[in-house]
Amino acid sequence: MKRQFCGFVVSSVVALSLMAACGGKDNSTNVEREDDSSSSTEVSSSSTAKDSSSENKDGSRAATLDDLSKNMSLGQMFGTEIFMATGTKTGTFSIWIPDTAWFAVRSEFKDGVIEFGESNGWFMGGKGIKPAEKMKEFHQKGGKLKFIVKDEKLKVSINGDDYVDVNTSKVQISQSNISDGSKLEGVKLACETKTSKQNYTFYKGRYFVEESSESSSSWSAGNYDIQRGHLLMIPAFQSANASAGILVGMLNSDFNIISINGEKETFKCKKTEFKFKEIDKSKMAQEWVASDDGIDWNLKLNESSKYSVEAKKSGTKVESKNGFWDVYADILFVQNTACLNPKTCATAIKGTIEDFDEKTGFTFNHDNNEKPSLPKTWILPQYE
Repeated sequence: MKRQFCGFVVSSVVALSLMAACGGKDNSTNVEREDDSSSSTEVSSSSTAKDSSSENKDGSRAATLDDLSKNMSLGQMFGTEIFMATGTKTGTFSIWIPDTAWFAVRSEFKDGVIEFGESNGWFMGGKGIKPAEKMKEFHQKGGKLKFIVKDEKLKVSINGDDYVDVNTSKVQISQSNISDGSKLEGVKLACETKTSKQNYTFYKGRYFVEESSESSSSWSAGNYDIQRGHLLMIPAFQSANASAGILVGMLNSDFNIISINGEKETFKCKKTEFKFKEIDKSKMAQEWVASDDGIDWNLKLNESSKYSVEAKKSGTKVESKNGFWDVYADILFVQNTACLNPKTCATAIKGTIEDFDEKTGFTFNHDNNEKPSLPKTWILPQYE
């Protein structure tokens, strides 16, 4: 069953149209409570390393993921106390006014900074409630939270204002729903509604979902976590006809998804586990070439997650795209932001990577069916 909200077609399984996109749609929800003592899995990255050389003259240093608690109070704002959730610390963060409004963002937390806005996050809140309306304006305008540690105390500056203390908060765990996002690691969920099927794959804070019905199919991929009792899935890559906006639900102890799009409907899901093949993104971040049907292709995958691809036939450019890319386990995702042929350009491309060798090449089993279509066999460029 699909529902139309403010011009967006949204899957009734877990999708919620957002007030930011809907110009005031009332999407207030009841916030589940969870205990901060529940376990979480933290990612290993440069942002977790405490380097004394990064200390400032005043003795402060940029905060790392290790400095953050699962649930924290950021003090007073919008006329009330606001809270931040970090979940499993795998790239998803959310800011809350409990039972009133919240927004979620994707962030690497580089140098202790979370940038937020409509380009990397989504807002949800109740219409006509002053704190919610103020949070909506705050999110739409965009900005950043900068966290530091000074005198062994975590502090935050919001949009360059003075630093204030950040305090750990506790939120009661629901006995009916799963509150720890790490329990989805290596899990597949096959879910059904009356009109469609959804197949979810969860990998290290990343998700991939394929949805199909009698008339259409679509997919999306991005960051996921469970924070304050809510399963949050923030899309980064989406096919042209995918549901717009953040996917939100709750996950009960039987791994069934509970939609919270107004009537709280439970959808049965079959859980299976899988062992994923993992491709090192840093090793894929190179220049690759291919030749197919007399066309020479050049693919650049940058460490910054930007990408470009260009194709020439007899020296004449016949295709050019650029955008951003990522690899989740062994699935490569590409989102196009500019194309030589925009009328026929695919919004996004996905496919599995096989036989990857950073010194020779790989096979990309993708779903791109444009003309000309991306080759499937890629190698390192040769020079003379």
